[in-house]
Amino acid sequence: MDELSSISDILLSLIQEKMSTSPSIFNLWFNEFKLSSLTDDKAIFTTPSAIKRNILSTKYQKFIAESLEEAIGFPLEISIVTEEEFKNPGAAEAKAAAQAPYFEISDQKRDEDEEEEKIIAESISSPTNKRTLLDDYTFDNFVEGSSNKFAKAACYAVAQEPNTYNPLFIYGNSGLGKTHLLYAVINHMKKTHPGINIVYKKCESFLDELIKAIRNGSTATFKEKYRSCDVLLIDDIQFLAGKEQTQEEFFHTFSALYESDKQIILTSDRPPKEIKPLEDRLRTRFEGGLLADVQPPSFELRIAIIKQKADAMGLTVSNDLVEYMAERLQNNIRQIEGVLKRIYAVYSLTSAEVTKEKIDEVISIIDPGNIPTDALIEKILASVSKAYGVPTDQMKSKKRTDTVANARHVAIYLIKQLTELTLKEIGAIFGRDYSTVISSLDKVDKNIKTVNNYEAEVNRLIKEIKGL
Repeated sequence: MDELSSISDILLSLIQEKMSTSPSIFNLWFNEFKLSSLTDDKAIFTTPSAIKRNILSTKYQKFIAESLEEAIGFPLEISIVTEEEFKNPGAAEAKAAAQAPYFEISDQKRDEDEEEEKIIAESISSPTNKRTLLDDYTFDNFVEGSSNKFAKAACYAVAQEPNTYNPLFIYGNSGLGKTHLLYAVINHMKKTHPGINIVYKKCESFLDELIKAIRNGSTATFKEKYRSCDVLLIDDIQFLAGKEQTQEEFFHTFSALYESDKQIILTSDRPPKEIKPLEDRLRTRFEGGLLADVQPPSFELRIAIIKQKADAMGLTVSNDLVEYMAERLQNNIRQIEGVLKRIYAVYSLTSAEVTKEKIDEVISIIDPGNIPTDALIEKILASVSKAYGVPTDQMKSKKRTDTVANARHVAIYLIKQLTELTLKEIGAIFGRDYSTVISSLDKVDKNIKTVNNYEAEVNRLIKEIKGL
């Protein structure tokens, strides 16, 4: 791998971390985005199309610039051009793209969601031998565990034989792999059912498209698009809640497809009964098919995911550290990916050994609230010490001056707010019993209500400790 490619890989990891978005959205815009030229005063990045160039330049240039500075250690002027413009730098269009400020570039700028849908639609309709955005999402690389096994099996069944379960309704919190399963269904159907007419849409985009169709008098075209497909996949259907006109149109679309034995697959962050307000006729139809929930990954599944993704990156992590990461990272798969990519970026730059301390450092950046209790207590004490000018050892001493006592009260209050320690455990930190802790909490509550700027200072400390 040459130097530019290595920097590109590190940079992409840093950008994705800063964006805090789903892997599918990140890949949509940064797939084939690369650093093509680097001098002492300028970096030029290339991407395949003008659409991507415009979106990257208008919406993501800040992330790119900040990540580049972090990767190489100093700021540079950056330019984003298409691959064709880079090959022909004398073209007027390339000059304009390279020289214009990022907020002035795009005369062809379109709504980002529409562009995402367009590129995904092109991926769906492309030949199976051409690599697309969706190729990274298959049933084979979906790590299976008890928390998602049923949902995966149901998706595979309808991918093999559409209308096996209709509708298929998949629900679960964000970051657990629901969209991965939808893309896997699309990939499998493209291979096993050539020529099948698949439509994938995010619910919010469906709503926007309907509004535009009504405004432009093109509702007939809208209805034809959605009611003539063989498979309809709608992501985040919970956004139908409260949208009466959209619910009306979707009900008729759903009925037309269902009555024609066309496959419908929906995802949501909650089961149908919890989507409110939602028309009863839609709720009953959603519940009339197969409901499959996706739960947060178990400890064993988190281990499997970490190992698989680390191996794919070429990152060596000992079994003890894999288990440590699995214990720390319990929320979702997206969080695990973010931490591993950050560790990989550091590893690639420095060849440093992956250690527990490095894992803690990265997790605190990716998820500021996810800090080991001992480290969090030390951070709280250090922040309070700095804010009030009281050394930590004095806060833990028997000293009772107003300044020391106030700092101690605030530290106790913050530990109670930010950890799950019992009153007895908090008291032990300061060499006191639980009744003293209760007294400190009462004093802080009283000061928040009566002392000017006291609450603001406490909230500022909470944000500082959480890294917000």
